[in-house]
Order: sequence, then structure tokens, then C-alpha cells
Amino acid sequence: MSKTLNEKLTEMEACKFHNHDLTVLKQWDKEDFVPFDGQHAIHVAGTNGKGSVITWLEVLFKAQACQTRSFISPHLIRHNERFRINGQAITMQEWETIYDAFCDRFFARRMTMFEMDLWMARQAFIHHQTSDPTWTMIETGLGGSQDATTALDYKYGIITQIGFDHMAFLGSTKAEIAQAKAGIIQPGMLVVTFEKDPDCLAVFQQRARSVHAKLKILNDSDLAQVDFSEFWNLHLPAYQKENFMCAYTLLNEIGYSFSCDQLKQAIQDFFWPARFQVLRQDPYLVLDGAHNPDGIEALVSSLMQSHTKIDQIYFSVLADKQAHVMIRRLQDLTNNLHFVSFESERLADLDQLAQEYNAPVVELDTLFQELATTSKTTLVCGSLYFAGYVLEHFLKL
Repeated sequence: MSKTLNEKLTEMEACKFHNHDLTVLKQWDKEDFVPFDGQHAIHVAGTNGKGSVITWLEVLFKAQACQTRSFISPHLIRHNERFRINGQAITMQEWETIYDAFCDRFFARRMTMFEMDLWMARQAFIHHQTSDPTWTMIETGLGGSQDATTALDYKYGIITQIGFDHMAFLGSTKAEIAQAKAGIIQPGMLVVTFEKDPDCLAVFQQRARSVHAKLKILNDSDLAQVDFSEFWNLHLPAYQKENFMCAYTLLNEIGYSFSCDQLKQAIQDFFWPARFQVLRQDPYLVLDGAHNPDGIEALVSSLMQSHTKIDQIYFSVLADKQAHVMIRRLQDLTNNLHFVSFESERLADLDQLAQEYNAPVVELDTLFQELATTSKTTLVCGSLYFAGYVLEHFLKL
């Protein structure tokens, strides 16, 4: 009996085995695909901002009339969002066709869901290859040194700022986390970073020296040299300037140059769902998938810089995240906090948090009812999975 699309998604997403060694993945890739074009490929690692950086690369390449293929994770609503051709997700029909072609191989090899994703991305990219050079952007899943995406070779890389996330796997200090992220720096690569922490930069510099890679470090003085007033959209959060600069600088280093009109068009084309996404103007409602302390810090700072007054916050968080650090920073905006429960086996103990912070716990349905009737300015944040549920609801309206 044939399986439904949802059954295929469920069986794939249940594959949470141990990752395979990179040498094994390299061999499988060699067996299954034509050689990967690393000369036109960009590997993106870091804690926050990876998806935004890839989106900036897409719109900047578009301004140069270049084709792009991107692999990102996680998805917000549907699994096909992870595979993008010229900034647009492949269809679920194409997703299913690729899955059907590879599923026997996937399960015979006991591949993890993320490894399957990478394989499906490879196949989708081959299917959409054009005669002209097509630029490929691939986002790491977890870390970098042992991430499945590192089984491929790249000429270019970007490392966004390092923060405290996935600490059970990557380490308890920023330097330890940076060590894992630095694993994407391969021999001869050109890598751009906007990292500011001296310990993290020392890790990146040591890694680059050891493999003879070129590392370009950006800082606030680089931002100051760019006249953003000529092309920047003031509705974008301040933290997006750093993500933009990573993409823009790398393309400059590769040899691309941009007119002011091209930059204006790229800014206009930029959109990254559930990142400072305004779902409604009156009353103001903003959705952000910030889910770790650094992400919340960037979100709160941007709201304060834009002088946006937030009356209430709906927040949800997974158990392995630093909930207290995030909540305390959010309270700088308002103490009117609500915790939102949604279906996830990884959800934090919201009842315990509610007791500690004297805040109510509401279900998703209640949240949607309250958002429909409130006259207060509202922020919804705390988890990408939670943000996906909220975004899906508003897309249906």
C-alpha cells in the first residue's frame, strides 16, 4: 500500500540516528552524484543569522543576474522550504519525487533526516542546474566540523556571530562553540566573519592559518564606511546590517561590484520569514523566531533602537534553551508576558516558568483568539517551531 505524503514526511522526520562519519558521507556522495561544484559554492555557519545571510546572498546574486540554489534549515511550515531555487522553495510535488527516488537508499544506510535533506538538496540542485555557473549556498545544521554539509568542498564561507546554543553538543563556552563552527574553514577557502568575541576570533584565525585559508574579519568600522542612507530600508532591524555586510563583502571579494540602484533592488527583494516580520501594522504585531540569548538580544535592541513600544509578549521556548536569560531581557520591553504551549516533546516546563514570572500559560488556539481581538502592540517570539505555527495561521487568514 503506497504511503501518503504526510506519512513520508513523518517517517523521514523520525530518523534521529547518530550522524555518519564524513568519510562515509563523502563516499556515498561520490557514488550517488556528479562532482559538487565547490568553485561556485558558499558554506554558511554560525549561531544566528545563517538563513538571513543566505537570503542576502540570493538577492545580491539576483541583482547580478546570477542563478542561485540554497539549502537551509530548519523549515518553518513545510519541509520543501529547505530547498530553494533562485530564492523560491521547490514544490512539495518535487520534494516527494526526489524522496521516492532515494528513500530505499536512505533507510538501507540508516541516514539521519538531515543527511537525507542534504542528499535531496543535491538532487534538486542537479535538476535545476543551468548552463551558466549557478551559485550554491549551503547552511550547516549543527556546528561545522562534523556537520554533514562539511562532506562537500567549498571555495567560500561565511561564519555569522557565535552565541550560546546547542551547548550540549558544541560546548559550554563561546570558544568551544567557535571551534566546532571553525570546522567549515577548509584549505584555500576565503571566509568572511562578523564575529566580535576575541576568543572566537582567535579560534578562527588559528584554524585559517593551519589550513592556509584566507579569513576576512569585519567589524563596526566596516559598517561605518558604508553609506546605508543611500539604499537601506529603515523598516529592517539593525542587526540585519551585519548579515548584509557578510554577504556583500564576500561578493566584493569574489569580484562583484554593485551600483546604488542594484543595492536598492536587493534591499527591496530581501525577505526572511519569521525574522522581525511585521504581521500587522494596526495594532502592531511582530513575529520573530529568536530562540537563544543572542537572538533575543538582537531583537530587543532593534526594537529599542526603532523606538517601538511593545505592550505585550507571547513567548515559547524549548527545554534545552536558556529561558531565564531570554525572559529577563524581554522584560526590558514589558513585564506583560504570556507563555504559549504548543505541541512539542522538547517544550520547556512552561507551568514552572509561569509560576516564577507570575505569567499565564495559553494554548495556541487561545493565542490566535487574543491576537485577533487585541488592541495592544504585540511581540511573538521564542522558538522557530512556535513561529512556524503562528506564521502558518496568519498565512491561512
